[in-house]
Amino acid sequence: MGETLRLGDFCSKIGSGATPRGGKDSYLEIGPFALIRSQNVYNHGFERTGLAYISENQANALSNVEVQTGDVLLNITGDSVARACQVTDDVLPARVNQHVAIIRPDGQNVDARFLRYYLVSPTMQAEMLALASAGATRPALTKGMIENFRIPAFSIQKQRAIAGVLSALDDKIELNRRTGATLEAMARAIFRDWFVDFGPTRAKMQGREPYLAPDLWPLFPASLDDQGIPEGWEMGTLGDVADTNAASWTARSHPDEVEYVDLSKTKWGTIESTAKLPWEKAPSRARRIARAGDTIIGTTRPGNGSFAYISRDGLTVSTGFAVLTPKRPEFRDFVYIAATDPENIRRLANLADGHGGAYPAVRPAEVSDTPVVIPPDEVIDAFAKAVSPLRARIEFNKTENETLAQTRDLLLPRLMSGEIRVAEAEKIVEGEV
Repeated sequence: MGETLRLGDFCSKIGSGATPRGGKDSYLEIGPFALIRSQNVYNHGFERTGLAYISENQANALSNVEVQTGDVLLNITGDSVARACQVTDDVLPARVNQHVAIIRPDGQNVDARFLRYYLVSPTMQAEMLALASAGATRPALTKGMIENFRIPAFSIQKQRAIAGVLSALDDKIELNRRTGATLEAMARAIFRDWFVDFGPTRAKMQGREPYLAPDLWPLFPASLDDQGIPEGWEMGTLGDVADTNAASWTARSHPDEVEYVDLSKTKWGTIESTAKLPWEKAPSRARRIARAGDTIIGTTRPGNGSFAYISRDGLTVSTGFAVLTPKRPEFRDFVYIAATDPENIRRLANLADGHGGAYPAVRPAEVSDTPVVIPPDEVIDAFAKAVSPLRARIEFNKTENETLAQTRDLLLPRLMSGEIRVAEAEKIVEGEV
């Protein structure tokens, strides 16, 4: 690697926090200060899902671990050890708990963005994982270990240039992610208005002006029935509009290779990665067949949000998923949004907790028993026509992000090792973004 620097000599802070008094029961749903935990720190970036909040008094007790702009966050214990990222300013003010370390480089000799990318490089990830697993029952990185990390002694200008190249890709990934989140919110808002709040019907009952297109407005009844749903519509379950676990591989019928999706790699609508494995090396739970248009939803600890929409054929998913296959294509978005609605995720989580056990889980039948209102086919068709373009764009952005991430991950070790010059990398990135 050439000349190196000892990280601890060029940082104003390296340290972890603590769990606020009262533990997780004292966390707030929303509050003045964020509490960053290991589940928020990923190598690909900061994950807001599951972000906890604490009071001003709790934050004051953790004032020594205040997160500042540009700080690098590193997971230092447990299964997520060695994951690193930087937090965006919109998460601040924030503190960290005992599983996350703040690393604050001086900015004159070590650039924070460069350091974050170096920590997630394959070489450094392997080194940290080896250190963390040496001689301990639980993987852990100590403050002393972090201080002794050796990083390339590049000039600050070169560090910033490398970070700039890689950040351009990450910025595009983040833009795509935010666009996708906005489109997802739009699709869910339409679903809630039509099939939960019955907005068009209520508007007619109250004599309000139409707010949908002229071809859509007549599709909705002018009154609610005794069950509180639009006249002529029915109450049913997801099982009425989707088949559950319709297809699986068997010992006698299976491909030579599978592209496997695991529960741990599926979070809140996104499949983070897949693994291509020979059948004989695939885990025994690699059995469910998932096809384009299906919805997968985790049955073990469903509150963890292990669900996703399947946008392409060829995937084999864990038996820890319930696979919902729409009975006709127009039901695809209806099934996905209904199954993964936050209220339903909470329902499934409560059912799982009620069953008890070390790994709280629901049965696939309990997923298909999700209550839904079933409108006439022409309403479903109109919903599909309205939402399918949004879904297509969401999935396109996810696919593009996979390509951008692959480019970043290819360039990262080559830039760090000097195998490729910054100018060469900039030309490659220009073609991507």
